[in-house]
Amino acid sequence: MLKKIIVGSLLIGLSIFTIYKLLQFKKSHESDKITQTPYQQILAVYDNKNQQVAYFKDSVLHYTISWFNSSTASLPQNKLEELFAQEVSLYFNLEIWPRNLIKTLDKKTEELIVAGEYDTKLQSFFKLLATAKKTVYVSYNPEMEVPIYKYAWQSQSCNGYILSFRHIAILAKKIAPGVKIVWGPAGYSGTEEYWPGNEYVDFSTVNLTMLPEINNDPYPAFTTTKQMISRKLFRMRFMEKPVILLATQSVNKNSVDQQLFTAVEAKIKADSAIYHSPVIPNITDIAVVKPARTANLKIGVYDPKLLLTSQPLVTVEHVFTDIRSVENGFFKKEFEQVINRHHDVIVTIEPWKTLTLERDSNILQNTLDGEYDHTLKKLYQIISNIPQTVYLRWGHEMEIPVDRYPWQKQDPVTFIKAFRYVANFEENRAPNIKMVWGPTGDRGCVEYWPGDDVVDYVSIAIYGLPDKNINDHTKQHSFSSIFSAKFHRIRFAKKPIFITEFGVKGPQDYKKKWLEDAANTINKNPQIIGINYFSFSDTPKAWGNAETPDWSITPNTFESFAGLLKDLPKK
Repeated sequence: MLKKIIVGSLLIGLSIFTIYKLLQFKKSHESDKITQTPYQQILAVYDNKNQQVAYFKDSVLHYTISWFNSSTASLPQNKLEELFAQEVSLYFNLEIWPRNLIKTLDKKTEELIVAGEYDTKLQSFFKLLATAKKTVYVSYNPEMEVPIYKYAWQSQSCNGYILSFRHIAILAKKIAPGVKIVWGPAGYSGTEEYWPGNEYVDFSTVNLTMLPEINNDPYPAFTTTKQMISRKLFRMRFMEKPVILLATQSVNKNSVDQQLFTAVEAKIKADSAIYHSPVIPNITDIAVVKPARTANLKIGVYDPKLLLTSQPLVTVEHVFTDIRSVENGFFKKEFEQVINRHHDVIVTIEPWKTLTLERDSNILQNTLDGEYDHTLKKLYQIISNIPQTVYLRWGHEMEIPVDRYPWQKQDPVTFIKAFRYVANFEENRAPNIKMVWGPTGDRGCVEYWPGDDVVDYVSIAIYGLPDKNINDHTKQHSFSSIFSAKFHRIRFAKKPIFITEFGVKGPQDYKKKWLEDAANTINKNPQIIGINYFSFSDTPKAWGNAETPDWSITPNTFESFAGLLKDLPKK
């Protein structure tokens, strides 16, 4: 009885506290807020077309305008009119917050913006901006790409943000065409996922901070301000608009000068072909136009037990190799066995396990220095000038911030140089060899894009298990949801997709159902030209103390899956 009384009292107390907080939230959100943010100054502007970083000398006042509702009555019109009457340039961070503290009580703010609920208020705001006597910059819901919850719009849908940004930009250009529309990411990894398109943006931003955007930032910390700026600008290389370098409390006018920006500019120009190669495409839409398959769908397997290789629809096999296996002849033997089965081959070369079985922690630079030229020469001799197509995939899964492979969590510029070195190792590469760029498709993968001229296909991996600590197979993500997220990330590449690894764990009936969704997704996306099922257990050491997932499927399950696919290969 006492326990029930205590529990009941706690529930009543919690309810009272919740109501109190909601009332507080409502009271604080009756009016918009406008606050000056003097520390957030424009330090420099990067012209990515001419590769110049210019110190910004003009005086600009920075403000944050916070909206908590769509009512024009709460707009601080008098304050804004006072600002616009001055002979000074202005920079506004326009923050549009949810109308309710509990998200389930309301539609997402982005949806309301796109639906036009904020149009009257936006129109009034931009009419005021049109009266300004100097330049006005407007950034909408900045730092959207940082995966934290500092702001309500962080860790939200990319497409929702993009569509709401476009809606606001269109209104602004119609009412106040002189206003500079700023797309305001922090410059964190994965920033390009939120890119709204060239026609909607006048400037982009990066925040200059030596502090990690999140406490558990998985990427190596910046050691110098120069390194930080160079890395953040590198992430902006797909966008054609000039980039505003914004001060923060850790990097400001007291700690930078033109000499620093000149040094950054010199570094960028030294790697000009990587930062601004003309073969790097630009995407202005949320998704690319899906190309039609020009040939039959390639169906392959990684099947060390050889249970699926004789299936009539299988035309490709996947072989993993490394430096040692190429040098000791094991790879050649395994490769020729596949060729004798008259199948094409995906060759994933993992540049590690040297002859002494050591991990080369400096594998990327050592590759560039020619230390592995003998191995590359031997590899190309084996795979060149044969009737079958060889899909050469080097240094895969490079973007995952773990230590499974020594080429992971490394500087993207160095990785790109090493990939290009391997791809261009033979001046006249045999026509049967197709280069595959093989990220997992995770956040930040596009930072490692090596260039259109050295890539024939983009490869991604789709495994249902989202976390190694999940043992319940029913908690796996669907093929379609994983593909949707990863395709959005790699859309900048504009290359046909070969899903060189995919798999699901669990009983065969569950796997069959999961693969039905996979087949449906593959049929709907003709940019997928090939698939390859990983029918084996994963590497135990990669999963620590967690249960090692077994992706293996039976011949009957595979046959059922393959029968659902369209554009099937003909033998």
